[in-house]
Amino acid sequence: MHVTKFARRIVVISVALSAAVMMVMMMSAGGAQAAPRGPVPPRLPTPTEIRQSIEDFLNPQAKNTRTLRKQFRTLERSLRRSGKVGLAITPVGADTPVTFGSVVAGRAWSTLKVPVSLAAERHGGAKVSEWESKAIRASDNDAAGELWGSLGGGRASVDAVTAVLREGHDATTHVSSEVDGPDSYPGYTRWAIADQSRFAANLPCMSGTAHLLSLMSSVESNQDWGIRKISRSGVSTAVKGGWGPVSDDTGNYVVRQLGIITTGRGQLGVSMIAIPRSGGFGDGTRLLTTMGTWLGRNLNRLPMGRCGLL
Repeated sequence: MHVTKFARRIVVISVALSAAVMMVMMMSAGGAQAAPRGPVPPRLPTPTEIRQSIEDFLNPQAKNTRTLRKQFRTLERSLRRSGKVGLAITPVGADTPVTFGSVVAGRAWSTLKVPVSLAAERHGGAKVSEWESKAIRASDNDAAGELWGSLGGGRASVDAVTAVLREGHDATTHVSSEVDGPDSYPGYTRWAIADQSRFAANLPCMSGTAHLLSLMSSVESNQDWGIRKISRSGVSTAVKGGWGPVSDDTGNYVVRQLGIITTGRGQLGVSMIAIPRSGGFGDGTRLLTTMGTWLGRNLNRLPMGRCGLL
């Protein structure tokens, strides 16, 4: 019995050793006969990469836009403790805004003085010039009230200002006024940043806006923030700021800016908005200036346009 078990073990070990030797011999002597490896096939692009390639071909700005979005997300995270922000940009002469940030709309406040001023200038001519200058350059509310009244007040003023917005390719904004209720006010108008940047981008191309744009290019110190702080040779800006309570039930401010950046490559319509955590006007303007500085650093990536391209 013991001999049989021992013999069986010897046979098993011998078979195993023989198999191992044969394998080594085949690997060393016969390895050259193994089927040669073919070339590694190229990695196929993902659906996302294919879509981006098509976008880049159809729209050379698409890659820049992706880079800007990525950078703005980083900027927005850095501002999180200070407040919430939103930004929209539209090339002049175009109609497709690019939006950034979490805040997409808010009360217009004094930024609405831009379409109000244009409507009043077209209606009243030189006799409203002083009011227009004060309303735009100093953001004077009494002067803006005179401009609004010069349009007839109520429904007449709403229709005149709405017509200017529609001419500027803002197809959706509803102008708030006493027509909506005794306590309503034009500055309460809810103006989405996408619509406002589209309007800003079309403003230089609209009839009779040269005087208004010149006033926006020389605003006083109470509006010297946001894109006004871009300090680059060959770059100019025209702006109108707005600020006031976010809603009727809070004293916390929303601060915003409508503007146009002009460079050698073309022009860009801008709408910026900030809701500072502190609720303060000064903190809001600092948030807008941070975004304006960011735009200044990225001027070469921004999509510029000119009138008459559509």
